[in-house]
Amino acid sequence: MTPDVPSDRSRRPLARRQQLLDAAAWTFARKGYRAAAVSDIIDRAHVARGTFYLYFDSKEQVFLAIIEDFHERIKTMLDEAERPVPLAEHHGEAMLHRNFCRWLELFAAHRDRAAVILKEATSIDARFAPGATRLRELALEYFAGRFKRLQARGLVNPLLSPELVAHLQMAMVEELVNAFVLSDTRVDLDDLAAQLAAFEWNGIRPDSNIART
Repeated sequence: MTPDVPSDRSRRPLARRQQLLDAAAWTFARKGYRAAAVSDIIDRAHVARGTFYLYFDSKEQVFLAIIEDFHERIKTMLDEAERPVPLAEHHGEAMLHRNFCRWLELFAAHRDRAAVILKEATSIDARFAPGATRLRELALEYFAGRFKRLQARGLVNPLLSPELVAHLQMAMVEELVNAFVLSDTRVDLDDLAAQLAAFEWNGIRPDSNIART
């Protein structure tokens, strides 16, 4: 049986909603949430005001939708990260390199959304904090889970706390994203990920001297 394929008519609302999300992310990233207005979003999207209100009730709602949209993108990326990889990438440093590449490329591909969430979401209004917190918890859970699996396979130092390593990885990724990915600095993401992986590998490899006291 041939699977159902969405018709052009059914795809249009999704495409229009995505267009508005893209326009809102672009606007918030450049003007900030407080200074931006619905009129700025519809100007960027080249749609009528009525079209905006078909999909979102307010500026607040579209902001929350941006956070949720990025949350889904991260979940998709993490699902893909769990797929089998070539044997050559089973080495700890190679796995770190591949992992960091995925994160940096995700933020680079969705720079406006990343800027909005990292720089705006937690400081604007307490109502936006839960969404941003869920994103952070999802990433920390992934980092910690991955490190535990590497420990179980004897690929990293068994004495290190996975939760501590997860927080360190998260902090490094956030700092590099802010310093290089969200700035005007042009950087080779693969090389940046390789340097980050090499730096971390020196501390977590099985024969490292770091241990819990």
